[in-house]
Amino acid sequence: MNKKILIGIALIGLFLIPLSSQLVIGANEKIGVSESNGAITLVTDEITVKITPEQANIFWWYGNKSNTNEMYKLQLTAIQEFTGDDDVLDSRTELFGIKYNLVSPDWDYDIVEGETEVTITLSLLGLANGANIYLIMHIYNADTEIVGTDEVVDGLSELKFDIIVEDWTFGTLAKGYAIQTYLTEVQHRHRVEVRNGTALENGTLTRTMQFDSEEYTGPVAYYEWTTFANIYNSTEDLVDTIDVGTAYFDDLAAAPTEAPGFAEGLAHLWLTYPEYLDDHKMVHDPIIGVNEVETVGFSLYLLPIFGGLAVITAVMVVARKRKN
Repeated sequence: MNKKILIGIALIGLFLIPLSSQLVIGANEKIGVSESNGAITLVTDEITVKITPEQANIFWWYGNKSNTNEMYKLQLTAIQEFTGDDDVLDSRTELFGIKYNLVSPDWDYDIVEGETEVTITLSLLGLANGANIYLIMHIYNADTEIVGTDEVVDGLSELKFDIIVEDWTFGTLAKGYAIQTYLTEVQHRHRVEVRNGTALENGTLTRTMQFDSEEYTGPVAYYEWTTFANIYNSTEDLVDTIDVGTAYFDDLAAAPTEAPGFAEGLAHLWLTYPEYLDDHKMVHDPIIGVNEVETVGFSLYLLPIFGGLAVITAVMVVARKRKN
């Protein structure tokens, strides 16, 4: 066989290897699972999710492509108690007390591939105050109801994850704790804004942050969470339901305000949980997902170029007329 043909086949093989590694099909015929370089990748026909446990990162994008022009990121960076005269996080100065970084090499993980769902469990165990933290992530084959709401986890296009804090012992002054979350788009090839969802987008007993892109019509992706969390005792009995609040800090000095939008930047969102009984378990249900959207037709980045070309064309036309 000709050497050039052999080299060409080899190069094609190199390009196909990364893609094929993301399309491994195990016990679940509709959800592919793979591990590579400390990351777990889940793939369906509608969404790709990459989880990096040590960074407490979740990346996701539309479709089952190995790469994409837009890639959305959610990162849980810290959990910290807050103080004050009520159970609302009113200012950054109220962040005081026990704090743990969630960006940590101490996360363990486990992958379970079932016939109807794939579950990834991340565990951060034996914290100094006796607490354990779990992130239990599910992609379902079929639509699955979120108990207590009118929301449904869409099969194969959304990832639901339970934030579980177990056996937390609160400090003397604590009014609750808050989990710091960064939301952003990481490819920076398009202009993407992160904003609060509208009442229609939020639904009943849930809230959202929406990703709007210059390249597509309508929101392209979202982060959604229930506005309540359940509290269980040691025998797994539901003993209380608490309100989940929100606070926003877009810089170090700013007070928490509603986030109008963070164009091409990070949305600094704190989910807040009021104090409950020590040695109980808190379970909260966020979701990430993608929408099927249509392209605008051309990038807004091209408008200045088109404008420049139009000016040049007009100048050339005038010059020709004068020459004639």
